[in-house]
This record gives sequence, C-alpha cells and structure tokens, in this order.
Amino acid sequence: MSWHGDGHLVAASIGFIALIAACFAIARSFSRAGQRGLAIYSLVTGIAFLAAFAGVTTGSNSPAIVVPFYAAVLAVFAWIAVVSVHHYRNV
Repeated sequence: MSWHGDGHLVAASIGFIALIAACFAIARSFSRAGQRGLAIYSLVTGIAFLAAFAGVTTGSNSPAIVVPFYAAVLAVFAWIAVVSVHHYRNV
C-alpha cells in the first residue's frame, strides 16, 4: 500500500473515532436536556457505527462486512442531518 493509502486510513480512523465520540457526547447532551428519543437515536447510531467500523478494521473485503459498513455510513450521515436540523430549529 502506498503512503497515500496509509494516510487515508489514518485520517479516516481519526475521523470515524471522532464521529463515534460525537454520537455518544450528543446522546448524553440530549439525555440531560430530557430529549429521550434523540438521545436513544444518537446512542444507537454511535453503537452501530462503532460495530461497523470495528468490522471494517479487520481488513475483510467480504460483502458481509462491507455492506453493513456502507449502511452504517448512511445511517450516520442521516444522524448528522437530523441533529443539525434539530439544532438549527432550536437555537
């Protein structure tokens, strides 16, 4: 693998870990604000993305690993949109 590929993997790992941490931090924030539905949604999204990311880090190219990861990426982008719209409307 080239150094470009290595850089991509390192940057993606940092970004994905930060995204998972954000899911958990925002879940806690929603929970403290009494918004149970959004807190659960954030927590479930973080757990699902963590599991999918852990699967991909095994290095497997199996569709049983890659397809759920793609689904988790879509789910986390939907979560970002929902949280963004929520904050936009309530700030």
